[in-house]
Amino acid sequence: MPINTYQHLLAQCTAQSEQLYKRLQLVSFIRLVSFVGSTFFGYYYFSANQAPLLFIALALLFIFFYMIRLYDRCKSKYQTAKAHIQINQTEIDILNGTPSTYEDGSEYIDSHHPYSYDLDIFGKGSLFPFLNRTTTTFGKKALAETLLQPDSSQIEARQSAIRELYTITAFRQSLQAAGMLHSAEEKKITKLTSWLNAPPTFIRHRIYYFLLLFPAITIISTLLLIYTGNELYQSTTGLLFVINLGITFLYGRIMMKNISVSSDITKTLNQFSDQLVLLEKQSFTSPLLKELQARVQNEGNPASQSIKKLASCFNYLDYLFNIFISPLLNGFFLFHIHILFLLDRWKTTNGKNSMNWLHVLGEIESVSSFATIYFNNPDFTFPSVSLTEDISVGSMGHPLIRKEKRINNNISFLNRKFVVLTGSNMSGKSTFLRTLGINLVLARAGSAVCALHFHFFPYDIYVSMRITDSLQDSESFFYAELKRLQTIIHHIRAGNKTFILLDEILRGTNSNDKHSGTVGLIHKLVSQNACGIIATHDLSVAELSQKYPDYINNNCFESQIINNELLFDYKIKEGVCTKLSASFLMKKMGIIE
Repeated sequence: MPINTYQHLLAQCTAQSEQLYKRLQLVSFIRLVSFVGSTFFGYYYFSANQAPLLFIALALLFIFFYMIRLYDRCKSKYQTAKAHIQINQTEIDILNGTPSTYEDGSEYIDSHHPYSYDLDIFGKGSLFPFLNRTTTTFGKKALAETLLQPDSSQIEARQSAIRELYTITAFRQSLQAAGMLHSAEEKKITKLTSWLNAPPTFIRHRIYYFLLLFPAITIISTLLLIYTGNELYQSTTGLLFVINLGITFLYGRIMMKNISVSSDITKTLNQFSDQLVLLEKQSFTSPLLKELQARVQNEGNPASQSIKKLASCFNYLDYLFNIFISPLLNGFFLFHIHILFLLDRWKTTNGKNSMNWLHVLGEIESVSSFATIYFNNPDFTFPSVSLTEDISVGSMGHPLIRKEKRINNNISFLNRKFVVLTGSNMSGKSTFLRTLGINLVLARAGSAVCALHFHFFPYDIYVSMRITDSLQDSESFFYAELKRLQTIIHHIRAGNKTFILLDEILRGTNSNDKHSGTVGLIHKLVSQNACGIIATHDLSVAELSQKYPDYINNNCFESQIINNELLFDYKIKEGVCTKLSASFLMKKMGIIE
C-alpha cells in the first residue's frame, strides 16, 4: 500500500529532522563560544603580549570559521529533511482525499485548445494538480506540453521510463525535495536567459590580459615594501591600490548588470545543480532516461559542476557590496574584474548547453510526476498501443474520483467506430465522455491510466463539450461552437486520424434545427471515417444506427424510479435510453404540477 510507504518515510525523515535540529543547536552554540573565546584571547594577547594566547585565539578563530561551514551544511540537510516531511505528508493527505495543493497550471488554460479546456486538464480540481510533482518552471512546462502536445512516437519509451522511476521512490522524492528549497520563478529564468544572450564583457581578451598587469605590479610592490620597508614602494603600492579601485569603478555598471541577475538566481542555480547531481549519479536502464542522462554531460564534464561554477561566480560577485572585503580584494587583485572574465568564459563554454540541461531536468520532473501517480494508484494500468485504428477499454474510471466512489465502465470501438450515447440528465453521459477523454490524454502521454484494460490507437483528440463565448471577438456561444465543429471537420479532412467527443451539440438553436444539424454532422463524420462518441438527449438520432449498422453503435445510461426516488447506476449499456428524468425531477421539486 502506498500510504504505508509514505507513513514509514514520514517517520524516518521526522526522526532525521529532529536529530539535525539538535545538531544545529549544538553547532550554533560551539560557533558562538569559539567566536567569544577567540575575541577574548585575542584581546588579552595584545594586552599581555604572550604567544600562547595568540595561538589559542587563532585556533578558536579557525574553529569558528569551520563551524560556520558546518552550520551551513547541517542547515541544508535539515531543510532537505523538512522538505521530505512535507512531501510525504502531502502524499498521505492526497491519498486520504484532501485536494492536491500543487500548482494547477491555470496559466495553460486555453478555451481554443482541441481538448484541454473541455476535459478540465488545467485549473482548480483538474488533472494537472493531480499529476504535478514538479518544482521548476521547466518541469511544469514539460508536464503541460506532454499533456497538450504529446509525441506519439515516444509513448512506449515514456511508459518504460515511468515504470523504472516508479520503483525508485528515494530518487523521485530527493529530486522533488532539492527543488523545493528555493524558488525557481519564471522571472528569474527570464533574467538568466537575458544574461546568457547578452554580449560578453571582454569582447577582446587582450584588454583583460592588459589589466592583469596592474594587480601583478601591485602585489610585487607590496612584497618589496614588506621586505625592504622602502617608502618608495609604499607610495607605489598606495597609488596602484587607488588605480585598481578606479579600474573596478569603471566596470561598475557592467558589474551591477550582472549582480541584478546574481542576486536572484544564485540560490536557484545551486538548486538546479543539486537536482542535476541526483540525475547524474542515478543508474538507469530505460532508453529514455539514459538518453536524458547523457544530455547533461558537457564533453565529459557533468552539467551539475558547470552550473555550480556559475553559481559560485555569481556568489563572489555579490562580495562587491561588502565594504570591508571588496576594497581589499579589488584594490590589490582586481578580484571582480577576474570574476567578470570567468563569467564570460563560462558563457562561451556552457551558454549554448545550459538551457538544454535545465530542459532535461524539466523532462525528468515530468516523467517523475507520472511515476508518482502510478505509485499512488497501483490499480492503474499501462495501455497497449494499437497499430490500427481501435480503442478498447475495460473497467475504466475517472482518475480524479476516489476509488471507493468510482464507477467503472467498458467500451469498444473495434467493430463500430462511432457511438451515439443517449441518457437522461445527470445519468453520467458527460462524466463518461470526460473519463474516456482524460484517460486517452494520459495514454498518449505514456502514463498509466485508470482502467483494468486499455488498448488504443494514438488518435488526435478533439472535444466539444464546454464552449465559451468571446465578448472581445463579439462571438456567441452558438457561433463559437460552430467554429469548433468546423475545426474538427477541417482536421479530419486533412487526413489526421482523429477521435471525437461531442456532448449535446447545437444547444443554441431550436429542437428541429438542432436535430437536423446533429444528423447532418454525423453523416459528415461517417463519410470522413471518423471515430468517436456523440452524447445527445435526442433519441431519434439513435435511428442512424439502422442506416449505418456497421459503423454506428447505440449506447446509453439509464435511470430507475424506485419509491418515488430517481436512481442512477452510472453504468453504460447497449441500446437507446428509454427513461427520461427532467419532468419527473421538476414535479418532485414542485416546479411543475
